This record gives sequence, structure tokens and C-alpha cells, in this order.
Amino acid sequence: MTQPPIQAIAKFLPFIAPPQAKQSHEVKKPPAISLPNLFLKNLAAQNLLHHFMPRTGDTGKALNQLPCHPIAHTGHNMTRTHQSLGLTMTWLGQLLKCHFLRTLSNNHSDYIEAILNGDSLCALAISEPDVGAHPKHLSCTAIKQGRHYILNGEKAFVSHGPYADRLIVLAITEQDRQRKHYSAFLIPTDSPGLKRLPPHDIKGLAPSSHCNIVFTDCRTPSDTLIGTPGRAFTEISLPMRTLEDTLMLAPIAGAIQAQLDYLASASSSCNKSLDMHQLGELLCLTETAKELGILAASKLDQQHISADLTPLIVGFRSVVRQVQASLLDWHDQYPGLCTLAADIDTLSHIGRQATAARTSALAERFLFDQGHKG
Repeated sequence: MTQPPIQAIAKFLPFIAPPQAKQSHEVKKPPAISLPNLFLKNLAAQNLLHHFMPRTGDTGKALNQLPCHPIAHTGHNMTRTHQSLGLTMTWLGQLLKCHFLRTLSNNHSDYIEAILNGDSLCALAISEPDVGAHPKHLSCTAIKQGRHYILNGEKAFVSHGPYADRLIVLAITEQDRQRKHYSAFLIPTDSPGLKRLPPHDIKGLAPSSHCNIVFTDCRTPSDTLIGTPGRAFTEISLPMRTLEDTLMLAPIAGAIQAQLDYLASASSSCNKSLDMHQLGELLCLTETAKELGILAASKLDQQHISADLTPLIVGFRSVVRQVQASLLDWHDQYPGLCTLAADIDTLSHIGRQATAARTSALAERFLFDQGHKG
């Protein structure tokens, strides 16, 4: 699959201009977007949604048919161009949700088309208050009654929850011997019994906003089911985590490159010199981060989600920490670095507990193998 031209990326959102030489130290911030559908409509107009999700009518595609390498490459360019990880992650999130809807369901082709046309925005509701997304601790239920399910519970920190028109919701539909079985539902946000709580007062990753959503005897038809009943955690939650953890790497590298672009422009406009050796090292590390992100995405294309990408993800995060620690030396002189630094830190910490567990497992396997060499 060919990459969209950088010209298309540069104009996909008309109210954010591509970077130019700046006359101040302030990096350009994306404006607050009260109508995120306008953003998605512009993406659709520039073919940055359908391009990665061709109209095939085939709902039986395997997960490894998602074009991960082109998505990662475009995500890097998009973030570097517009200096907004929030915009890029909104775009990526809609692609992933369309991908799972098309892969797992025959009932939602019209809604998938609405997303790809920029006419709809879908949010994912898995995490719950105080417990995150750990399957042992989730408690939201969906009890079958005839041809409907009745949902009760609360979902937390739902990205785009304040304005999404549909939610993919994971809820317990069966439980045996203390093992919970989850099913997924595509639920309109105007459903009776569904209440959005006020948006969280959390800055970062603009224009994304987040809220909790409460279900009180929320009734949804059986045909809103996505995938196999009782297997949503395996079919959606786990592969979504793998895809998102991997495909966010290249956009993060694009954000770091945007920091360096800004640093060069701001220092030039102020006639201030930079430490060339330090800047050169940062450029090398940033290119390393980009290549790790692209490589990880390529491995997804080659090996499906079964690929163990832990070494690449951990290595990438180590490089990011090194770059951000070095850039701290310039934060006071160039405060525009701080906004992207905060977003980079936020994304770099998503899924860190699961990554830490996989890292420990790598160490345990290594020591086990070493012990058996003798």
C-alpha cells in the first residue's frame, strides 16, 4: 500500500497550518475542537481514513491484514507536521475500531462506512474506576433478557466519551468458577440508561477529552454484539492493546522530531546557538526511535499479533526517556518543548504495567535457559 503524500497530510486539517519558521518561543498548540466530527470529516476528505480501510465488503479479514507499516509511517509524518499526538491518536483510534468492527461483525457495515466518511466517532469503553482494564477486577455486566442485554456498571476515562455517538463496551455476560467471560457491544450514546458524566479536567493529548459513563439498566439489542459472545477480551481487548502499543511508537517518534524542528527554528529566530554535539546525538536517537517504531509495525504485518514485540517496545521507550531527559536542559529557554513532552510522557506510560510484566517474563526465560545450558 502506498503512503498518502505529505501534501495531503499537511492539509488534512485546514485550521492547523503546517509548521513554519516561528518568531517566538511558543510552539503552536492545536486549537480546542468542540466538534471532533469536523476533524474526522477533514481526514475523510483527504482519504486518510478509507486509504487504510479499503471498501471491500469483506468482514472476514484477519487481523494481520491491517496495513500496520503504512499506518505507522503516516502517523509519524502526521505528528511531525501538526505537532499533535492527540490528533494522530484520534485518527489511529478510529482506524482500529473500524478494523475490529469489520473483522468481527457482519452487522455494522453501515456504521463502519459512517466512521470512514467522517460522519461518526466511536469510543472504546473497557476500563473502570479504580481498577483500570484488568479483567479480574472489571464488574460491568450485560445480562441477557430475551433478544436484549441489560447493562449495568460504570466505565472510566473513556477517550472521546463526551462526544462519541457510539461506544464499544466490554461487559461480563457469563461467570463460572470466578472466571469472567466478556462480550462486546456497539451501543449508541443516546440509549436510555446510558449517562455521560462531566468530562475529566485533564490536560494533554488535545483535542481528546475523557469522561466516565454509567449504565443503569441500559437495554441493547442482541444484534449489537461484536464478535463471539464471552470472548471479547481475547478478540478485542488484548489485540487492541498490542496494536495500539505498537502503532503509537512511530507517532511518538514524530512528536520528538517535531520538538527538534521547533528547537532549531526557535533558536535560529532568537540568534541563540545550540550545542551541536548534543543536538547531533538527539537527532541520531530520534531516527533510532522512528526506525524502531516502523520495524515494530512491519513485524505486525509479517507475524500478526502473535509477534513478541516487547524488546522493540522496551528499547523504544528507553530511547524516548534518554531524549526527553536531554531536552530538559532546554525547557527553560524554549518552553514550547513542554507541551509535546507531556503528551510523549503520557503515551509512553500507557500499558506500562503489562509491558513490565512481559519484560520480567523475558528475564525469567533468559535465566531459565541459562540454567539449562550447563
